[in-house]
Amino acid sequence: MEIIAKIVGLASGFALMRSHKAPLDMIATSLMVDAALAPLTAVIAVRRGRSAMRWVLAGFALGMWALAYVLIVMPRQPVEPAHPESPPRPPTSDAA
Repeated sequence: MEIIAKIVGLASGFALMRSHKAPLDMIATSLMVDAALAPLTAVIAVRRGRSAMRWVLAGFALGMWALAYVLIVMPRQPVEPAHPESPPRPPTSDAA
């Protein structure tokens, strides 16, 4: 159980805080951190022209590492709206 806790903790990035908790607490906390970061990772990925489902899964599996990758790697070409009369999307954080 301790090995699984270390793997899940490192994948989420929570173990980098050097928390000394019981393995079950580490697993539960890491999974909550991953569940919180997954939608954030997907939203940023979609704004950068990437697949939402792929990045929500990566965000849940890899936590802060997936979020860091999405923030650091250059965006692809933005997806054009399907209808020309649809309102423009808000600018990404790169435009600010």
